[in-house]
Amino acid sequence: MAANTQLRSHKGQAQFQALARLLPMVSGSLVEQSVTCGKSGCRCARGQKHGPLYYLYWKEQGKSRSLYVPRERVGELRRQIQNYRQFRKKLTELLLHQLGDWQRTLQEERRR
Repeated sequence: MAANTQLRSHKGQAQFQALARLLPMVSGSLVEQSVTCGKSGCRCARGQKHGPLYYLYWKEQGKSRSLYVPRERVGELRRQIQNYRQFRKKLTELLLHQLGDWQRTLQEERRR
């Protein structure tokens, strides 16, 4: 029983380390926008908006936050957002697997 638990624990640690290899990561959404600057003589006042501009949006303590992202950093940020999405998916799979291990272990103990 203890050896089985150790083996699962070791496997779980390896899987967790695999998750850490997804760093760096960012939680949020990258949004492309065209904007108006508000100056009366600008082309955007006549309908030709500025852009595309890129913003990162995320939630912090229940409030929506945003950050301007320079065009040359968009590719890097997209990769980090994708890393975060993969992290969440793999973490969910890992946790469900560990829950299944617990269920099987407890069922085996009840049978003894």
